[in-house]
Amino acid sequence: MGDDAATIMSQSKRRLTKLKLLANFFEHIDIISIYIKTDIIHNLFQENTALDYNKLELFHLQYTDSLIELLTKIKRQKENDMLAVINEIDVNNKYIEGFEERRVDSFQTDRKMYSGIFSQHLKMLYKDLTEDIFTADWNNVLYFHKKYGQEFYRTQADEEQLKPKPFPAYQYKDYTIERKLLGRLNIQSFKVRFVCGYLIGTYEYELFKIFQSDDHFIFGIDDKKLYLFDGDLEKLDVSENQSNQSSIINQLKTKNEMLENTINERKRTIPAEVGNVLKDYLKNLENIDIMSKIFDFDEETNILRAMLNLNLNNN
Repeated sequence: MGDDAATIMSQSKRRLTKLKLLANFFEHIDIISIYIKTDIIHNLFQENTALDYNKLELFHLQYTDSLIELLTKIKRQKENDMLAVINEIDVNNKYIEGFEERRVDSFQTDRKMYSGIFSQHLKMLYKDLTEDIFTADWNNVLYFHKKYGQEFYRTQADEEQLKPKPFPAYQYKDYTIERKLLGRLNIQSFKVRFVCGYLIGTYEYELFKIFQSDDHFIFGIDDKKLYLFDGDLEKLDVSENQSNQSSIINQLKTKNEMLENTINERKRTIPAEVGNVLKDYLKNLENIDIMSKIFDFDEETNILRAMLNLNLNNN
């Protein structure tokens, strides 16, 4: 094999490698079939050193190069599209992770701490009332609703169940505290557990349970009242508060699943007009009598005929 032939075969091999990579990327049956057909043609020249290698080069110029250029452009476009999809999935995941970390690590931890803080606040209120002094700082308990009320407190509830009936009370600065409530809190050493919060219109309520009892009480934040719950718990949702962003998070998770499931399909999908061109390309490859072109002996026949004519004329 001469230098020119070796160069042509080397270039042909590089073209095959590019075509194979494109076939693997698209996973499209027509592109795979074209690659196989092209590989067969390459191997014919690889195994038959007597063939005219210029015909292989001509074949690639007529067919392979244009196809590689077309598929490479489509591949770049699809890679950009896929990158955009991957970036969207990544951004969604970061938002979801950030939300879940904040919800679990912050709200769940704070609500437990809030129960203890509120217990201490109630104990201080009782002590101050017995000593007729005012040392308790309400900001120690008001932080919780300011931080979580808008996002977590339940917006659907029968507000009549949360509102108080008239009750005998102590007055602590601007706050009204039911006398019976303080008595029951004192019995249980002021140990309470935050159950859940409600945001009804612009009014916020917090429901607490007194430790080792069936008693519940309400902290009416806007009315500045603490009173025993006298409604029907069966008519209220007293489950743990959930973020009102949960629906958004669920939508993002569903969208990510859809994007992940379709990303390979996006890669394999070829524009309709390109698909038609590929079918025509493959049809031409299958219809042309490649062997007759490779082993075309018209040129040799014409040379021999010319030589015979020359000999006849000389005679």
